[in-house]
Amino acid sequence: RNLLEEDSDEEEDFFLRGPSGPRFGPRNDKIRHVQNQVDEVIDVMQENITKVIERGERLDDLQDKSESLSDNATAFSNRAKQLRRQMWWRGCKMKAIIALVAFILLLVIIVPIVLKYHT
Repeated sequence: RNLLEEDSDEEEDFFLRGPSGPRFGPRNDKIRHVQNQVDEVIDVMQENITKVIERGERLDDLQDKSESLSDNATAFSNRAKQLRRQMWWRGCKMKAIIALVAFILLLVIIVPIVLKYHT
């Protein structure tokens, strides 16, 4: 309706507002009542269209955030796997160092005892 009002001619005015002649009688009241109802429906529909457009924008924003969250979750998962491997290797290195130190201590303790009893 708003689009037609800007560039309307007499024929379009007739369809939007009805005949522009004198208005008398109960028929005019019925027409006015129906026109008011049509105007209310138009207002409600315009509000609904606005709400649908806003909802679409919110859904687009939500989809973008969801994709970003998914990307971040994938990156976090990959980094967690890498960190787990690093910690596993660090644990293996520690166990190897402790085993080597224990072996050297045992050699330092056992070799002199063996040499003492062997000679």
